[in-house]
Amino acid sequence: MRLQAIQSQVEKHSELISNFIAGEKLLSALDTSAIGIVICDRQFRYKALNGSAAKMHNVPVEAHMGHTFHQILGNMAEKVVPLWENVFVSGRRLSNLEITGKLPKRVGVGRWIENLFPLADRRGRVAQVGCFVIEISQAQIPSSSLPSPTGMAALATTRQPSSKEGSQSRLLSRREREIVQLVAEGKSNKEISSLLAISVRTVETYRSRLMLKLQAPSIAHLVHYAIKNHIIAI
Repeated sequence: MRLQAIQSQVEKHSELISNFIAGEKLLSALDTSAIGIVICDRQFRYKALNGSAAKMHNVPVEAHMGHTFHQILGNMAEKVVPLWENVFVSGRRLSNLEITGKLPKRVGVGRWIENLFPLADRRGRVAQVGCFVIEISQAQIPSSSLPSPTGMAALATTRQPSSKEGSQSRLLSRREREIVQLVAEGKSNKEISSLLAISVRTVETYRSRLMLKLQAPSIAHLVHYAIKNHIIAI
């Protein structure tokens, strides 16, 4: 049973959860990336998460286990819980949800993009919900896109790619989009080389050029770009 497997692994103090969500993309890359991963049960208790998610909360991984969103997130849980409840009830994913708020163990207001997905048990019932979460620093947000005070207080909004991002996406060649997709799915340079029948050196050149072209300082930012521009689906 998937839940039992997760619980067993958590008891061994492992932060990796990629072995427990068969078929989901990106997990091999995200286990050690800046993108957080969280899984909760229907009582909104933490069942698994990676180190990046724990760092966002400024709370150790082990301190999350068995505790509820309200215990870890404080008042921010009032914004988060209804979104996760929606996935439990509907069984459908929610993508590109923008959340703002202040966490109990951190100073200042933070801003995150969440992508929620259901995890069904053998009977097809949504037993858990998972989330990919990316924190957006103020440096990454163009001043023209900053929300108004009313928007900051909103529960959540669906974040659409900016016109600049859309323009960048259109400027990518077919081969560049293929490279972005495969990198975002966690493929190594050697795997990409084999899949596209090009040399490893050519793959490395494409990756370097794409990082510059998209102004992506890390692979995590490249993954974020691929999600926002619908190059990959999660």
